[in-house]
Amino acid sequence: MRIRLLQDVSAYWNYALSEYKRGEELIGDLARHLADNAPPDSVEVIDAAPESQTVETPAGGQSGPDGGASREDTEVGDVPPTEGTIEDLMTWVGDDAGRAALALQAEQAKEKPRSTVVKRLGALTE
Repeated sequence: MRIRLLQDVSAYWNYALSEYKRGEELIGDLARHLADNAPPDSVEVIDAAPESQTVETPAGGQSGPDGGASREDTEVGDVPPTEGTIEDLMTWVGDDAGRAALALQAEQAKEKPRSTVVKRLGALTE
């Protein structure tokens, strides 16, 4: 699933209260969670199956003109290997902050995210 936030949203995700900004696009389990639980008219479902579209990744965490995160397109086949080893995932990320943010989002969307991966990816996105 892929969604776009139409307003700022706060939600509990992976045992923590997280803030998401208007204009941000999210994928996977987190997107489904927000689509199902966010206030009415705060989420636009872009695609129920993200495999058929492109996925957008954060571009260095900078804000766009509308206050939402600035994004750059990544082809769908270019998704983080979160089911592989930590080393495979970190090799895929390299030193790209956009890929690190996408990998962090995908890792946190898992039922049991790996804390070491979350810490390493978090450091790359800051």
